[in-house]
Amino acid sequence: MTTIASEMNEVTLQVESNVDAPSLSRSQLRNLKSKLEPRYEDVVLVVSELVANSVRHGASSNIDVRVAAQTDRIRVEVTDNGPGFSVDDPRGEGLGLLIVDKLADRWGMEDGGQKFTVWAELSLMPSDDQPG
Repeated sequence: MTTIASEMNEVTLQVESNVDAPSLSRSQLRNLKSKLEPRYEDVVLVVSELVANSVRHGASSNIDVRVAAQTDRIRVEVTDNGPGFSVDDPRGEGLGLLIVDKLADRWGMEDGGQKFTVWAELSLMPSDDQPG
C-alpha cells in the first residue's frame, strides 16, 4: 500500500519496502518538480539512493519519504524502522551514500529508537563543486 500526501511545497509518502519503492518514490516527485528546479534531478537521485538503501538494509515493512522545498533549500528524509547504521561502519559496498554525499550540501542520520531516518539537504542553487 502506498500513502501519498502532497502540499504546495512538500511531498510525503509511505511505500512498501520492496523493489518498486525507489521507482514509486521518484515518480511522486514530479508533483513538486517546479519547486525543486534546478535541483530536481539531484533530488530524484538522492531520494532513489536513500530509498534503495532502506529497502536493501532496513529490514522494514514500510518506508516514509518526505521531500520539502523551502525558500533556499530542499530537505529529503527517508525513515524506516530498521536497525540503522553508523557512518563509521556502513553496510554494503554500493555507491549510494557516496552519491548522496556528493550531491547534498549536508546529510546525516537520526536514530529515534523505533525509527531511523537518513536526511539530506540540498541548496536550491547548486554550488560550483556539485554536479547539476
